[in-house]
Amino acid sequence: MKWANFIIGIVVSLGLTNCNGEKNTSKIDNSQREFDDSKYTLYPDYPKGDCRRYGVFPDSTNNRTHPRTGISRMESVMELSEKSKTTIYFPRGFYGTNLLFHSKCNVSFTFDKAQFNLLDITDEKGTESSHIKLKGTLILYDRFGTYNSNNIEVDSLIIKSDSTKNLSKNRSRGCHIYKGTKHMKIKYLEIQDMGSGGEQYRNNHAALALDGLWNNPENITIDEVLIKSSDRHGAYVTGNNNKIHKITIEKYAQGTTDFMTGMQDTQKGEERILSGLWMQRLCF
Repeated sequence: MKWANFIIGIVVSLGLTNCNGEKNTSKIDNSQREFDDSKYTLYPDYPKGDCRRYGVFPDSTNNRTHPRTGISRMESVMELSEKSKTTIYFPRGFYGTNLLFHSKCNVSFTFDKAQFNLLDITDEKGTESSHIKLKGTLILYDRFGTYNSNNIEVDSLIIKSDSTKNLSKNRSRGCHIYKGTKHMKIKYLEIQDMGSGGEQYRNNHAALALDGLWNNPENITIDEVLIKSSDRHGAYVTGNNNKIHKITIEKYAQGTTDFMTGMQDTQKGEERILSGLWMQRLCF
């Protein structure tokens, strides 16, 4: 059994900013008129903010188009949260789809052990995603990934392997906090497994990876990490002002390095020398 406890980084003070990067000193006015969600509502018997009100149900097919918005039902609840600053609630169950935050701002979701395939937070539609709040406990069966995004808050994230729920019928690909990710806080992260053995895992180097060649993650804080098993490295950590309060790595190097690509910020061939905890190019 391999384990490690360590702390890296420094405390930083952040001003509250809006999506244009401007400092926002105004307070939220709780007396403002309640947002009209009628455009998004399909099942009005559910309360406002409940995903089922808008046609997203656990243990159901959720990649369908919303009949009133013309976009997917998941995209619709993201749009609703953005526009109304409403926190969307997802009751427990398996939703059989992905959570894709592509150029999203001010989205807030709460999960009651809700299960999805994967979650990506990116700038894929041209602007950085920012001010994303993921409350409660979220369970994923493929991967959690971020790049070119900022101000992300996650309460509890559990990544499992289950080929009956993974949409590609593969094992988990872990957690990858990638280039350009800044100002992110995770309270609890548990990775039960990270797979290997085929081309589909070629870019997966560690159960938890913080990397990004010359644009490494900055100001990432994770209170606690538990890695139960990884076929390759346990954790690979790079970047600036990053802090992990506690990390426990129970098993690593359980699989194969076949098809594995090189790792950023390392020399060729080093990726195949598997380690429990690897810290590289850290700045404080």
